[in-house]
Amino acid sequence: MIGWLTGKVREIDPSGSILLETQGVGYDVALSIQSLCTLKQGEPASLYIHTYVKEDQLALFGFLSAKERALFRKLNTVSGIGARTALNMMSGMPLTELLQAIENADDAAIARTPGIGKKTAQRLILELKGKLTMDADSGTPLSNELNDLRSALLNLGYKPAQVDKSLKDIDISIGFDAAFRAALKAI
Repeated sequence: MIGWLTGKVREIDPSGSILLETQGVGYDVALSIQSLCTLKQGEPASLYIHTYVKEDQLALFGFLSAKERALFRKLNTVSGIGARTALNMMSGMPLTELLQAIENADDAAIARTPGIGKKTAQRLILELKGKLTMDADSGTPLSNELNDLRSALLNLGYKPAQVDKSLKDIDISIGFDAAFRAALKAI
């Protein structure tokens, strides 16, 4: 599967895709509107790629950052939300606003996306709320282990800002218990 492409933007289609030339091969890559607006024709671009394969279709979806691609993949896990719908959701509002809408259970904001109704928005919130915790400083998704550690500290009554600051330098590979003790010391 293709996971990363670097090349020159040959064409920009305002409907949401680019033609990216990489070593003489042109790749048609679908992008969110926010990502599309940052690229310029004739200039180099580097994109994280999600390769979407179906019986009758092969499509490439491009993202400017790994966190965008991770969110796209999470959105695709929700029943009733396909790749195009997930990309439309990411086009409809900035990444941080979409994450806040999910965490705040704001189904009305999510339902403003074309193709997303109130029931689908509620299902999305039900399935993803609490699973998309973002690192406050970098805006990147936390790993499941760090997310569990963050949840444990929040359940002890620590404030989210304190917890996020303490988790900044924690190496989860030392094990949950050791990481938990290190986080408590950092607080």
